[in-house]
Amino acid sequence: MFVQRFRPLALTGTLVLISGVTGPGHASAEVAPISANYSVPELDRWFYPFNFAAGAEARASVFAAPLVPAFDDRDSQFVVGFDVRGAIPANSGRLRYKILKAELSVFVETGDAFRYDPTPDPLASSYATTDPEYVPDTDPSHPIEVWPVGYRGGLNAQNLQENSPFCNGCNPLFNAEGVRSVFAASVDNAQSPTDVSRQIRQKLPARPMALGRLFDGSGVELTPGALVPQGTRVTFNLLEGGSSDYVYLQNAMNEGVLILAIATLEPTTGGPGGGTGGITYPRLYTKENATAQALNLAPQLALEVAYTCGADLTGDGLIDDLDFQVFVIAYNELLDARADLNADTITDDADFSLFAIAYDALICEN
Repeated sequence: MFVQRFRPLALTGTLVLISGVTGPGHASAEVAPISANYSVPELDRWFYPFNFAAGAEARASVFAAPLVPAFDDRDSQFVVGFDVRGAIPANSGRLRYKILKAELSVFVETGDAFRYDPTPDPLASSYATTDPEYVPDTDPSHPIEVWPVGYRGGLNAQNLQENSPFCNGCNPLFNAEGVRSVFAASVDNAQSPTDVSRQIRQKLPARPMALGRLFDGSGVELTPGALVPQGTRVTFNLLEGGSSDYVYLQNAMNEGVLILAIATLEPTTGGPGGGTGGITYPRLYTKENATAQALNLAPQLALEVAYTCGADLTGDGLIDDLDFQVFVIAYNELLDARADLNADTITDDADFSLFAIAYDALICEN
């Protein structure tokens, strides 16, 4: 039996396809994905400068303070973390982990406080109305976002605790701008984090890993613009992001800990109580909340991960034309690190040489 497939040929900085025929076909080598579901996070922390009960809150508000001096634009963030080492082998190298499903879910604690917005808003809609670049928002709210995280002050995914300080060597009661020890971040192909907490005033061109989609108890998605009931599930498909976000997830599987930040650019006035304007932003259950414990409404994570060899880019146990299609996309982008087989943060001819060897073998050998 012969297997028809396309053979890649490397030219200087370019890939082309030529038709070819391989020798006798190899036996299939299916990879059984690892499924892991977490009903409670290892940690969840309301990262807000006026939070005086770090790690013990019954709810976590997320809201913005756009362009307010001494406060970040994404003023209130909800940081959640899951230890995945019990189900997924750690420390095997990033490319071993092919993530087939990654969904984070959180649940709304205060009902009818804000309206559902499932769509991205132009950053310029949060600029001052006097800014010549300002554009009006065409819907009544802002989406709930999830981001990778970055760290300051010696913190990292391995030593972060629920009671870790909001910032080191500062007083957030007087200045909480650009100092938080854990922050929502945009990551590049080398996984260097850029703090997006002040994205509006800095006019940073960054987008979240995913936007929340909201579902009622029957699994029906809410109507955009509708008031959001208590107990609504907010689900983030973590695979919506770009290649750098995917690499962030792979690194998290390798390290055994996934940390994410939930935020929004929905503004508020008067602090977490809403002041005279009332609560117009999401408030989410934490794992410490008694109702969340009784009704299974703590933050949750669902994963499906193929644990396989580096060149098996689709996670099916083979290195074949499907993997080559993924490789070509990454190769053409150069900064797409999904096929960075030699770990230099780019996908180039050096990676193609490694991929070609694996492609000829067809089946994962290590």
